[in-house]
Amino acid sequence: MSVNGRSVTTRGPRPGSRVRGWRTDRLGWLLIAPAAVVIGALVLYPTVTSLIGSLQHYSLLNQDRSFAGIDNYARVLADPAFQRSIATTGIYFVVISIGVLVIGIGIALWLQTLKGRLRTLALGVVIIPWAVPGTVSGLLWSFIFTPTGAGLLNSTMSSLHLIDATKAWLNMPTLGPALIALTVVWGGTPLGVVIFLAALESIPHDIRDQSLIDGAGPARYFWSISVPLIRPAIAIVLLNAATLAIGLFDQIYVLVGLDPSKITISGSMYLYAFRDFNFGLGYAAAVITTVITTLIAVAYLKGLYREVEY
Repeated sequence: MSVNGRSVTTRGPRPGSRVRGWRTDRLGWLLIAPAAVVIGALVLYPTVTSLIGSLQHYSLLNQDRSFAGIDNYARVLADPAFQRSIATTGIYFVVISIGVLVIGIGIALWLQTLKGRLRTLALGVVIIPWAVPGTVSGLLWSFIFTPTGAGLLNSTMSSLHLIDATKAWLNMPTLGPALIALTVVWGGTPLGVVIFLAALESIPHDIRDQSLIDGAGPARYFWSISVPLIRPAIAIVLLNAATLAIGLFDQIYVLVGLDPSKITISGSMYLYAFRDFNFGLGYAAAVITTVITTLIAVAYLKGLYREVEY
């Protein structure tokens, strides 16, 4: 081949390059195969099964499994109990989101002021509630909210002469769900602390030093610099809080049982499937819950998540 009067020799791919490339691709597929199998077994299969089941009249009391179309969805959405569970889930969602966000950032900022072993020790103590299962957490909090004189909250407030008689705190219409949400905040905040601490520590010291030179105080630095730079962490923590609120079941079951005024949409799924034995309605409720969770996730990621470049 001639270019500008000069002879240029072009070479195609070496004989063994395509073979090596094919082997590399095959190795890549083999490496991701175990993860793909696990994801398929734990995510894709249940999702497809739920979609198919939600379109059938699927009940243990009547196993004809005939096609139902959107009838199950219509029945679930028209059910007053399911509508009430959505409203209750909204209360949990607000309280848990605010609690995890505010307390998580506050503790992370405090931990950032500690150094060395003291920070390690404090972080270890903070993480303890995260390691406690939800059922065990519910049992621990039940001793606090017990509606008798033996309950820690009642006995403490009685000794301080703040109440004249013991109260059933968890049975109160508004305060009850808020207190249950508090137990979730207690267990869910440590993860937020770890995420926020990592985000705060990733901010270069040069930025802080420059802000101090420019005369920015701690409050101005936090709101004008720290918060915008940790927005991705805020989105992740709020998304985790949303999943905690929507999937809340074990603490409620331990603290108040299947009280219709306290259960979430996850509790409604349990009632449809394991009290009424109507798996078709349970599947429909599960799909609706998945759609709600997905919409919240998209809203958070679109509204808050931004790539940060220093």
